[in-house]
Amino acid sequence: MILDHLCKEAIGLTSPAQIQPLQCLKKFGPLARTAFAVMVCLLSSGCAAFREQAHSPDFQPCNDAVVRTRDGWLLGIRHYRPKHPDPSKLPVVLCHGLGLNATFWTITDNHLPAQLTAAGYDVFVYDARGSGNSTPERLAKVNNFLRNTPFPERGERTWTTDDQAYNDIPAVLEYVRKRTGQEQVNWIGHSLGGMLMFTFLEEHPERHRIANFVGMGSTAVVFPTKDSKEMARANAGICLLSKVASTSRIARPMRFGRPPGLAYIDRFYYTRDNVETLTVDRFYGYTLEDPGTGALKQLQPYLGKGQFLSADGKTDYSANLDQIKTPTLFIAGQGDVMADVQSKKWTFDHLSSTDKTFMVFGKSTGYQLNYGHCDLVWAKSAPTEIFPEIIHWLDPRQRTIATPQALPQEMVTDNGRNPYVRLGAPQTSDLPIQLVVGHEQTKLR
Repeated sequence: MILDHLCKEAIGLTSPAQIQPLQCLKKFGPLARTAFAVMVCLLSSGCAAFREQAHSPDFQPCNDAVVRTRDGWLLGIRHYRPKHPDPSKLPVVLCHGLGLNATFWTITDNHLPAQLTAAGYDVFVYDARGSGNSTPERLAKVNNFLRNTPFPERGERTWTTDDQAYNDIPAVLEYVRKRTGQEQVNWIGHSLGGMLMFTFLEEHPERHRIANFVGMGSTAVVFPTKDSKEMARANAGICLLSKVASTSRIARPMRFGRPPGLAYIDRFYYTRDNVETLTVDRFYGYTLEDPGTGALKQLQPYLGKGQFLSADGKTDYSANLDQIKTPTLFIAGQGDVMADVQSKKWTFDHLSSTDKTFMVFGKSTGYQLNYGHCDLVWAKSAPTEIFPEIIHWLDPRQRTIATPQALPQEMVTDNGRNPYVRLGAPQTSDLPIQLVVGHEQTKLR
């Protein structure tokens, strides 16, 4: 049944006669089915069109509008509108992590954007550079072609997380301002989508435009563990493979079946017992993207030595966390292998915000599951345990717009590329620091 469902979902087949030739695949194990799917992908054109042909907009590339960045990239963006808008609430921008796209937020039922819009928030998700149909404008035609082949797109080897922070974020904020009239937003980032805020809130002259920041599985340091060493080795391996092939499109057929050995790699992303099988199938079919070798190289010191550095190595974002004054909520998963609780707590402690909250989601803190990295968004119980906590934290910080991080200042550039600025100390918020160590247990500091 699962195989039939996936095939129909992927290619729009509805006739039993059309599905019948695929029944024989059930006689074979997952490894054989995966091999078959990979062969079909490589031998047929348009394998990468699975996402574009998906039956739901939630699984398709963001195509409500195209945002143009100051360095010439085109980013797809999608707007989720509330049925009953609350004019007192600032818009929410959701930013996915590295090697994923915006469907990260919407491949489950009762997803976070749906809960936020039900609470009256305008919600925006976007495909960051290197994901979805986002592309350098000058390479748009060639990348539209390459996207339907197993080969990497042009321009994938040069961009870094600094480019995402300094160019993508301001372009998205400006689009949201034009659509809603709001100068400030609530920013919710998962993994690298939250780490980008460390760069932006420490260095960028428009950092005042982030009213509230929610980081899910985001950390500025990595404490040395066996898992962190393996992530560093995997990072180097992906860099090599990405030079000759699109890692995401090679893996896309694994939505039809996955080899047993893949479970060891999957655990870095999610905990199998916590996530529905259909969510995992959609992850492989719709959400995986090429990480970008430039970004991977920049993150090598982060994985190897624990430091989140700028691409040129001149700025240590993990050492400048005291520059961040923005109201912040940190969401940590007790079972998160990729960003462990200890690393996230260290990052949290070094923020200078007088309004910050740290929440650990795990069995020892009164929740149903020990949440893994992507479980924070994908787990079966996330809609009932995690999403309401995020909204509960955001709501009281909306009617009176949170105190800006700093006032706008002129852009300062480094050879016309990355701005590095130091701004004066901002005003502070009246809301207290909160350290949440369990369900309904809050300590004030």
